[in-house]
Amino acid sequence: MRTSDPVDSFVLPWRSFVEFFAGVRLDDRDHLTELASDGSRTTWSRAEWHDYVMAVATDLRNRGIETGDCVASLCGNRAEAIALAFGCWVVGACYVPLNVAESVDRILFIVGDADVRVLIHDPTYIDLVEQIRSQSAVVIDLPVARTSRVSDADCAELAARAPSLQTAALRVYTLGTTGTPKGVILTAQNLLTDCDAMYRVLEWAEETRILTVLPVHHVNGLVISNLLPWFAGYSTVLCDRFRSDRFWSDIESEQATVCSMVPTLLEFLLEAGTADVPEHFQEVLCGAGPLMPETVAAFEYTFKVPVRHLYGLSETTAVATLMGRMATDKRLAWYCDHGYPSIGAALPHVEVAVADASGGLLGPAERGELVIRGATVMREYAGRAAETAVAMQGGWFHSGDQGFWLPDDNGVPYYFVTGRIKELIIRGGVNLSPFQIDEVLSSHPSVRFGLAIGFENRYYGEEVAAYVVADRPVNEREILDYCSERLDFAHRPKVVVFGQEVPFTATGKAKRLALMESLSDELSRYRDHQFKRSEA
Repeated sequence: MRTSDPVDSFVLPWRSFVEFFAGVRLDDRDHLTELASDGSRTTWSRAEWHDYVMAVATDLRNRGIETGDCVASLCGNRAEAIALAFGCWVVGACYVPLNVAESVDRILFIVGDADVRVLIHDPTYIDLVEQIRSQSAVVIDLPVARTSRVSDADCAELAARAPSLQTAALRVYTLGTTGTPKGVILTAQNLLTDCDAMYRVLEWAEETRILTVLPVHHVNGLVISNLLPWFAGYSTVLCDRFRSDRFWSDIESEQATVCSMVPTLLEFLLEAGTADVPEHFQEVLCGAGPLMPETVAAFEYTFKVPVRHLYGLSETTAVATLMGRMATDKRLAWYCDHGYPSIGAALPHVEVAVADASGGLLGPAERGELVIRGATVMREYAGRAAETAVAMQGGWFHSGDQGFWLPDDNGVPYYFVTGRIKELIIRGGVNLSPFQIDEVLSSHPSVRFGLAIGFENRYYGEEVAAYVVADRPVNEREILDYCSERLDFAHRPKVVVFGQEVPFTATGKAKRLALMESLSDELSRYRDHQFKRSEA
């Protein structure tokens, strides 16, 4: 079977995204509430959101956008970003979300690589837009007005021209081990299948209200917190960003019942101290980075809120495994009793396994690479046939994550991640390529060899350290200052370790993973330290 073929008998009941989108109950129930940075609050009912999205889709058609065209968004956590995504899927365009915090060079690369037809931006980011405009010929425009409406005839025309669910719907860029961004192509079928799988396992009531604090340019914020609510009949509250000092008050005032986070945010809430947690707040989903057993135990003890660990990648749409609902002691045993917190069991429509280097599937407690197949696995890396073939060898998507599985009382495999075979550094749920950091380190006039490595940190899951072999006198402060002038805060090394040996393999590849292991004890002293911008 192919990697993205179904692994069960499930078939989506819709022929197109339009059929799905317009086929739900359209009424006056809240669908999306936006809490903007200026303190304003705007709410759309399900009927109003339907009209808004169809207006966006009609506008895209009027701009000449056709099935398969790429449309980029530079809107941050605003309702316009979500409406543009939905509008793209209605007309069969491929949505390309851009991170407003990214460098201009990276945005220009994505816009060019995706051959973006139009870039829609929020006026807030006009300075960034002007930099892009000066270096790119892409058409740049503003979003459709929030009050726009369309006629029944326009809606009927959109439905009549609706493309199939196999059409490319989302193109998100991730970093490979070469450091070059790769466009992950997800279809409408991928998106809706993952929503169906989450709906079945989460077992949330229709009254569920999700507080969205993660960026919606990422699959977690976009799919879990915004597409799933439309799919299942939930509502969502869109925050412009996460704020630990407002988190619990927003939960209270908006009557939110659940929230999807990354481990870093759990740490920030713990650091902020105890809080009066509203009784209506039911649970937290947590993924997209290393979760420490003591973090999840402390969070559940402090706030009395269950944490359901999940695992997924952009290449698997959003979620591949999820911790089921169970008693607190049983759940904490899965998190704390095996050296690593379990990421739960495989979702419906997905098969997960652990494979050895030759592709053979391994048994309980045997460590190997986590591999995934099923209808939520991406179609391809855009324009990268060779890399796609490597990632999908043997009919499985190879995650690059090392792990193992153990059976529960019913023999169901529960999975664990122990580290990464690939060399990405995951800081606060964001993939950082070490290669660009290597280049900066090695460009220092006193450095003969520089290598970026990740080390365990309770606040960000991982932080960045630099291993340096110098050929003339230089101290740590000089290295850190040099990097701070050339790298953003996330990428900057926070600690420098000096050595004498240049760790290369016989083929000339730096032994990054071996170096990470050998320095783990030395770097463990920084495990509980939260690095500030003034220190790096």
